[in-house]
Amino acid sequence: MDKFYRIENIEVFRKWVYFQVQNDPRLIIEKYDKRTFKIFYHNKVARFVVWPIGIIEEAISEGEELLFYLHYQFYNFHYATDLFYRMIDKLTEETVSKKHILLCCSGGMTTGYFAEKMNQYCELNKLPYDIQATAVYNLESIYQKYDLILIAPQLRYKEAQLSQKLKPIKVQSIEPSVFATYHCQGLLEQIEKYCKSEVKS
Repeated sequence: MDKFYRIENIEVFRKWVYFQVQNDPRLIIEKYDKRTFKIFYHNKVARFVVWPIGIIEEAISEGEELLFYLHYQFYNFHYATDLFYRMIDKLTEETVSKKHILLCCSGGMTTGYFAEKMNQYCELNKLPYDIQATAVYNLESIYQKYDLILIAPQLRYKEAQLSQKLKPIKVQSIEPSVFATYHCQGLLEQIEKYCKSEVKS
């Protein structure tokens, strides 16, 4: 693209972005300086910058955390508008509130290790679960903070008793093969099955 036309087209694109955001009732836009817009959505802030050399920079942050970052050479409107809409989609993406899951075994050590592995797995895969562990003797003092309690196979005989005592929190036992191998995906499938059933009911 000829340098003159590229500069003209970038300026048109910059104005287009401003009016697109201004006409979206979900968003608030502020001109930060000659080349930068800040776009606000709830607790997230997007920064849209047009650099004189024809580079477009897009970033989204929430507090100190950078959620999205992209920079690209402006070639044409189709390419640039597609990338802009991707940024807006990410900006307006709703945060899923975390489910709090408690693993419980006789002494808390085995489930403590499993909880640690599960939290690493959830963080790596960006899954909305916080997994903690406890010993069975401590269960009654903390169970109210959790959405689901998963007990070790050796406590399966207590499942009905604990379900009655800890109402309305759901208590389920972990499959022995999942527990014995610390199978994160297997436990995740059990958690997600429970969460889906809760949404339906």
